Amino acid sequence: MSAEFFIAAARAHLGVRWRHRGRKPWALDCLGLLVVSADAVGLPIDVPTIYGREPWDDLLRRGLQDRFGDPVDDWRPGDVALIRWGKGEPSHVAIITDHPTGLGMIHVHNLDGVVEHALSGPYLDCVEAVYRPWHV
Repeated sequence: MSAEFFIAAARAHLGVRWRHRGRKPWALDCLGLLVVSADAVGLPIDVPTIYGREPWDDLLRRGLQDRFGDPVDDWRPGDVALIRWGKGEPSHVAIITDHPTGLGMIHVHNLDGVVEHALSGPYLDCVEAVYRPWHV
């Protein structure tokens, strides 16, 4: 798998609407985007399809670390970001991309569906950890 193909697979879903636990080309959630994009490039990710809208017992972080290893400090396009919105446990994932202003992110917004934008400002502040889904 290469980061470029992984990002291209995610970008192919731009505009797809959000749906909790979505794993279909027409409806995805943040984990669904990760699973579908990884599967498209031959990196199957076993993620439970039954989970609540809020994480419990830091399961999201532990699942990413179990699958991808320890977080990395040198963020690159194709990495997976663990996101915390406000207080509480991290509850979101995004795929880091290349962006005209530096790094960007593709993720699934519950109102706008799959979107891509710069990884800066409040989005950058919400990143808890970054994982590398492939070995360089």
